[in-house]
Amino acid sequence: MIIDPILPQGPSITHHEIEHVTSACATGWNMKSGSYINAFRQTMAQITGQKHSLALSSCTGAMHIALAALGLKPGHEVLVPDLADFAVAASVTYCGAIPVFCDVDPDTLCLSAEDAARKITPNTRALIAVHLYGQPCRMTPLMELAAQNGLFVLEDATQGIGSSYNGRPAGSFGHFAAFSFKGNKSVVAGEGGMLLTSDDLLFDRAARLAAGGRSSDNPFAYDFIGFNYSISALQAALGFAQTSRLDDLMAKKKKIHSWYRERLADMPGIRLNPVPQDSQPSFLTNLLFIDDQNIQRSKMIMQLHASNILAEPAYFPISSMPMFKQAQTPAAHAASVKTICLPSGHNRTEEEVDYVCAAIRQLIAEPGRDRAEVPPSGWLKYKSDTLEFFAKAKKYGLTIPFEHNGHSYALKAVTAADIQDAELIKKFVHWREASSIAFLARTAVTEESMRQILNNYITAVRDYILFFIAEDEHLYGQVGLNDFAFHKHECCIDGLYIESHAPKGLAAAACETIFTWAEKSLNIINIFNHVVASNKKVRLLAAAQGFREISRTALYREEIPGGEIFRPMYMPGHDTPDEYLLICKKTLNSSNTPGTE
Repeated sequence: MIIDPILPQGPSITHHEIEHVTSACATGWNMKSGSYINAFRQTMAQITGQKHSLALSSCTGAMHIALAALGLKPGHEVLVPDLADFAVAASVTYCGAIPVFCDVDPDTLCLSAEDAARKITPNTRALIAVHLYGQPCRMTPLMELAAQNGLFVLEDATQGIGSSYNGRPAGSFGHFAAFSFKGNKSVVAGEGGMLLTSDDLLFDRAARLAAGGRSSDNPFAYDFIGFNYSISALQAALGFAQTSRLDDLMAKKKKIHSWYRERLADMPGIRLNPVPQDSQPSFLTNLLFIDDQNIQRSKMIMQLHASNILAEPAYFPISSMPMFKQAQTPAAHAASVKTICLPSGHNRTEEEVDYVCAAIRQLIAEPGRDRAEVPPSGWLKYKSDTLEFFAKAKKYGLTIPFEHNGHSYALKAVTAADIQDAELIKKFVHWREASSIAFLARTAVTEESMRQILNNYITAVRDYILFFIAEDEHLYGQVGLNDFAFHKHECCIDGLYIESHAPKGLAAAACETIFTWAEKSLNIINIFNHVVASNKKVRLLAAAQGFREISRTALYREEIPGGEIFRPMYMPGHDTPDEYLLICKKTLNSSNTPGTE
């Protein structure tokens, strides 16, 4: 059984994001450098309902500027939850102030208003409300506490984007709100942050600090020493594209949570994220709370890792770090040793959640296990079975016979033994050189480099099956299938080469054979063909076999040591293309393939 690691997080990136980033790369300079930054700022202001926004390099930078704008000085104290990202406390220390660690509510794991109230002193100036793991803080008691004691409120809404409390979005309550768009968040920009406020005076202070202290009258003069936490147009373009898809991103997060809840609802000793009546979480991370004292969190994480499920522990209390004095925060400490972060990225599928939940149920029922052994379902099973089949074919061989013009031929899988044959290596080198037009990277090929390529095919590239086109012991060429999209039952035809002296029509017959085999044996529905426009022979063959062009990308030639490479040109019109890459598609006859979406 082959199960690839199921990752903790992962963004949803579509052509929409790629187009905006490409546009920013091509045009977002000089006078237009702020266009995407301004669009990103406006979108975030609309999402939160805040009046002003600053796009910055990180949430840490945003919190630092916010606290500096609030006038924090050495000796001042800021109430922070003990269970949060380390940057929450670090940003307080940047101002010389002191983070005062408070406990969290046991169900939401967010800042406890009750414990925060007990820790207010004459030096307390602010509190930071962290919307942890997508669960919004209970902001009403926190805002009341702040108002009663003259405290500023900074929301770290990084993990809470898309969530709401009493119908108001996270990031709409505090004097300031800060966001992060790091790659493990619900909305990503690679890196980047946002600071928002509706207070005109606070915004002016923050904006001047973020501009490095530059004078508003003279861009070359400075009134004071500020900070450089600027964001690039490229990051802003990605962030803007993501925020414009916020509803879709949140819908997928909620769907993933519903899968977990359906499959684990009846399990004693564990529970998932609560959904309080006054809140709508965004479910950045699905949390597994362990109530059964017999279930060891650290052991279960190791068991899940051994099962290729990359679950993670919850945050450690910040006050447990050596640079701080440990606080009395029993709920935070309890959660830190009894909570597991389950894989929750946007690219998680229902079959993967099935596998994760089945593994959890088995490990709880059989605690003596080192790893779970549960059968995958749907496309995950299909992928596992296919990869195991390819591995065996590369080791033991596979022959697919076919007839052409009254003669017997076969597709023979290239095996580990074949790449040890020096004469076959020479033949592969000859074929590669003779078909260099088919490759976007056109470089000299040696026997050593070809041996490395083939060894990689055997040992590392699992979703690739390559065949010789043979008549008895005579080899006429090669053809293969690769780049499988298992959840869609799709793949690409690749590596087609036929020698010039081969019988007429043999290439077409070999392709039709592999198409039929892919449909009947691998349950493939669609096959794609990537071909450069100048490769007219393959283009004509593909058209004759029923492939239709679905897209083309302009390419430009770039010299590299020992040859040339063709790279995509995403903004046609700025240069004259040297080549085009055509993507063609052929739909097979399968109509009732099990496990398809």
